Amino acid sequence: MKKVKFLMIMIVMIVYSKSGKAQENTKTNFHFPKEKKINVGVLVYDGVEIVDTGGPIDVFVKANNWNNNYNIYTVSATENKNIIMDGKTVNLVSKYNIFDAPQADILIIPGTSPEIVAKVSADKKMMNWIVNQNNKTQMTLSVCTGGLILANTGLLDGRSATTHHWSIHELKAHPKINVQEKKRFVVDGKFLTGAGVTSGMDVALEAIELIHGKDVADDIAHGMVYNRYGTMEFLPKK
Repeated sequence: MKKVKFLMIMIVMIVYSKSGKAQENTKTNFHFPKEKKINVGVLVYDGVEIVDTGGPIDVFVKANNWNNNYNIYTVSATENKNIIMDGKTVNLVSKYNIFDAPQADILIIPGTSPEIVAKVSADKKMMNWIVNQNNKTQMTLSVCTGGLILANTGLLDGRSATTHHWSIHELKAHPKINVQEKKRFVVDGKFLTGAGVTSGMDVALEAIELIHGKDVADDIAHGMVYNRYGTMEFLPKK
């Protein structure tokens, strides 16, 4: 009987490791401020993907319902704080821009189309801001092709990372990055990179788990009616 249980546990572990769940490499001890709220800064720019942005924000909003521990805000990539999001259907007014934003403890970089990734990655002021913010963040998260923006800063060199499966070849163009395919998200040290769109919620929930524990992250996911243990097996086989 014990052998049967052991085999069942091993099978579950193997399936779990291949399911598209996180690959966790370098362990990091996080040191979040105890005397004040944790700053969660979300970078936004014209054309930013709506769910990439809203999904992680909503996770931290729900976490605030639990402990009110987060100061969540958006940061526009330019001086103009009026942002027209993906599809030109939602107008967002950011609280800050990169010239007046406070230091983030958790920095989130949502994605967009590859064409806009190339455009915003050419903005040296924005890219330098990401690097400077990252110097003092406890966690730096990317969602979807936000991983390409992060990769273009050079901060992912020597790390494992992922991005949207339609743009994985662009991430592979960075030879110093250990690109992970068919993973909903990847954790490597303080860097958490998500595969795309809804996986931004996976990334944010993983951050919550790393900070507060699995039970809290699971409870938030249940409240959001979200299955944080989904796989990437639904994707068409190549």
